Amino acid sequence: MSSNRLLIALCALLLTAGCLGGVPADGTGSDTATQTQTPTAEPRSPITDTSSPTDGSPPGPTPGEQTRPESTFEGTAGWSEQPDPDKAVHVENRWNQSVEIRVQVVREATNETVYDETETFVPGADREVYNLSAANPDGIESFRVTATARNTTESVTIETHECYGDAYVEITESGELFPYYAIC
Repeated sequence: MSSNRLLIALCALLLTAGCLGGVPADGTGSDTATQTQTPTAEPRSPITDTSSPTDGSPPGPTPGEQTRPESTFEGTAGWSEQPDPDKAVHVENRWNQSVEIRVQVVREATNETVYDETETFVPGADREVYNLSAANPDGIESFRVTATARNTTESVTIETHECYGDAYVEITESGELFPYYAIC
């Protein structure tokens, strides 16, 4: 056998070694393959113990009293569903020319326009033009922020919950309209 064929056969043997099974390591000489148990991760299970020391039952749970939580990741339960209406809409002009920008904020649930203003922003201007808390949102609501400048209209949608940050309307250094928002 040539050295190339030997090398290929050896590589094939090494690559498939894990798939071929194994023989017991107990020295019995048995030809039957032994499967190794693969450990699996189980979610934590709260165990309820309804026995009392006076009822004569053994301590500990009885079958059927073990329950599993619906979520296996318990550390974030409820954190992402907290309302936070304090979301500002910022406008920044990073371009070297003044720009007229129209900003509209619409409550998506009712299609109600809660803010609609057109202003001229000089180069370097950076300010808050609106805050969603002024719309008195009822819990977590979605608002669409639409900006129009230089014959272009773009929009982003933000929500009044704690994971969303502010909305930003930016005129970039190259004069392009670029709305975006922060999120955790």
